[in-house]
Amino acid sequence: MRAALISLIETVPGSTMLRGALPLAQGRLAMLHVDLAVDAGAGEILCLIGTVDETVREIEAYAARRGVAFHLVRSVADISVRLASEDELLVIAEGLYVAPADMHLLARETGTFVATFAPGDGARVLVERFERIDINHIWAGLACVRARDLVEARDLPEDWNVQSALLRLAVQRGYRRNVLAFAQAEAGRIAIVRDNREAEALALQELAGSAGALGARIVQTRAFSAIAKRAWSARWARPALRVSAIALPALAAGAAVSGWSLAALPLLIIGRMAGHAANRLYGRFVGDLTRPIEQVVRNLAFALAFLVLTVTSVAASDRLAGLFAALMLPALAVVLSRTDGPLPRFAQRLAGSPSLVAAAAMIALPLGSIMPLLMLWNLGLVALLLWQTRDRALASPAA
Repeated sequence: MRAALISLIETVPGSTMLRGALPLAQGRLAMLHVDLAVDAGAGEILCLIGTVDETVREIEAYAARRGVAFHLVRSVADISVRLASEDELLVIAEGLYVAPADMHLLARETGTFVATFAPGDGARVLVERFERIDINHIWAGLACVRARDLVEARDLPEDWNVQSALLRLAVQRGYRRNVLAFAQAEAGRIAIVRDNREAEALALQELAGSAGALGARIVQTRAFSAIAKRAWSARWARPALRVSAIALPALAAGAAVSGWSLAALPLLIIGRMAGHAANRLYGRFVGDLTRPIEQVVRNLAFALAFLVLTVTSVAASDRLAGLFAALMLPALAVVLSRTDGPLPRFAQRLAGSPSLVAAAAMIALPLGSIMPLLMLWNLGLVALLLWQTRDRALASPAA
């Protein structure tokens, strides 16, 4: 069995805040360590602590949401009594940050190892953040040791850094070294976080990286960064966005039935944006991702509201045609997304985007042109499907 060792002992320079408890997006840095441990196949997590406070309990609760046992320990002796001799202990450095795309690559490592960088002429300021192993290598913040080797570290003095001791043990035992590209550290994909400012910068970097080229430029603006930070620090922000993603489409349907179609569309669009914002801002930690059933309810609420809005917005004699056009649009969009062909994936998502359809409808509705809009959009999807499924020339003529 594999267990993981994380630490909540070191404090931020000039502060009493624990480095592992630094806010990262909507959670804590140590929650990332819990995700890394679970991804690496750890059956339980051992957490080195000095004192137990509300933050430690918060991280313990997150581990429970991930379905992994969480035990508090204070020394190597406490660690070794919980492990059998054939077990492995995954040591995760305090303050370690790993970007989502790199976490799975690190978690795939099996057996005993020490993850290292060979920085060469890398920036000295950056190199000093990582613990040095020898003249050419620094620790990348992850190592896996045999539980039976912990016997050598049982008699450490109380003030000795347990993680550093286990690292030295792994190096002395000649464990396999997994040398990572130092470019990962230079790009901020693997880092040792020192303070709150750095944690915020890494969280915003993640958000920008997942938003595409245009979205990244928006995220990097001062105004958006300030909004994101406020949303992460406000406990009410996430529940408000989640409720809005379902409640606003329901209100839009009611407004459409009452004859307030012009008011219904903005409600529909804002509700959709609230759902997107909830997914983007609060999607860093696996245990806090939007559950599939909640996403299904959001999509259904939006679809039903748009359907009601479409049917109530056309003349009485055309309502059957409006129903047909509104139902065909998502059906064609789904078929397009499932059909293999040369059309880029981004173009498929854009063509079938419910948010984009709703935005276009908000322009068309005051002009009394919502039916022509839906008809043209459906024709456009059919054209894309014909392009996606066209016959392609063979690489070589048939025999």
